[in-house]
Amino acid sequence: MKPNLETSDTVVLDSDYHEARSVMEALVAKLETALDRRNLELPSLPEVALKIRRALSNDDVSTKEIARLLGTDPALAARTLRVANSAMFYRGNAPITSLSAAVSQLGQKMVRNVALSLAAQQVFVGYGSRPLRDLVSGVWSHSIHAAVIAHALARVRTALNPDEAFLAGLLHEVGKLYILMRAKDIGPALQVDAALTSVLGGWHARVGRAVIETWELPAELAVAVGEHESVSLEARDPPTLTAVLAVANYLAEHSEAACADPEFHSKAPSFGTLDMDKRAFDWLVRSADVDVRLLAIAFGV
Repeated sequence: MKPNLETSDTVVLDSDYHEARSVMEALVAKLETALDRRNLELPSLPEVALKIRRALSNDDVSTKEIARLLGTDPALAARTLRVANSAMFYRGNAPITSLSAAVSQLGQKMVRNVALSLAAQQVFVGYGSRPLRDLVSGVWSHSIHAAVIAHALARVRTALNPDEAFLAGLLHEVGKLYILMRAKDIGPALQVDAALTSVLGGWHARVGRAVIETWELPAELAVAVGEHESVSLEARDPPTLTAVLAVANYLAEHSEAACADPEFHSKAPSFGTLDMDKRAFDWLVRSADVDVRLLAIAFGV
C-alpha cells in the first residue's frame, strides 16, 4: 500500500499549499519510478570507503594495510581515532594516537562501520535551509542511538555479531537522507511539514533497503533496514538482525521516556526472546544514553 500524503494543520496560502503538495507528489512519483526500475541515481561511495570495503573482504588483510588506507583520507583517519578513543570502545588510560592501534582497538568490522558512516554523510550533503539541516542532524543522532543499543543487544542477548548490529543501526534511516536529497532537488524552497514527514515515514525503509543493495552491502543488512518497522517487536528465537534493529529503533525512539520513567520497563511491549529483566533493561537504556552523547561527538553529529 502506498503512503498517503498529508498536509500540515497550519493554515497556509493556497499558492503555498499547492506548491508544497506539488513538490510532494513529484517526489513520490520519482521514488516510485526509481524503486520500480531499481535505479536510485545514487552517488557512489567515496573511493576510500570502497577500498576499505574491498580490503576487508580479504581475510588475510593486515592491520598495517587498513591503517595505511585510513591514512589516505584525513577526515576518516581523524574520525577513526575519535571513535577508538570514545568511552564505548576504549577503557584505557593513555589515548590512542596511531591508526594501527585504533584498528586493533576497534576491529576490522567497526573500522568498516566508521568508514561507511562518514561516506554516507559525505554522499548526502547540501541541505540549504536550517530546518532541513536540523532534520538531517536528527536522523544521524537517532541512528547513532539505535546503533549503540543494537550493539549492546546483539552482544548480551544474541549470537549475532555486535558490529553488524551497530552498522544496521547506523544506516537504518539512510532512506530518509536519500529522500531529503531528492526532495531538495525537486523543490529548493522545501519546508519541513506534515507532508514531508509523511513521505519520510512511509517510504524511508523501502528506499533505505534499495540504498543498501545499491552499495552492495550484506543482504541481511538490507533486509533489516527494509523491514525493521514492519516486523513484530516480539522477537522469535533465535533473534535475527531485523529483530534486534526493530527493538533498538523502538528503544532509541523512546529513550527519553525510558530514562525519565522508572516504570517504563513494565509499560514497554514484549520483545519476545529479547526481553530483559528491569535491571538489565535500565542498564541498557541508561548506558546507551551516555555512550550516545560521547559517540555523537566522535561521529561529528
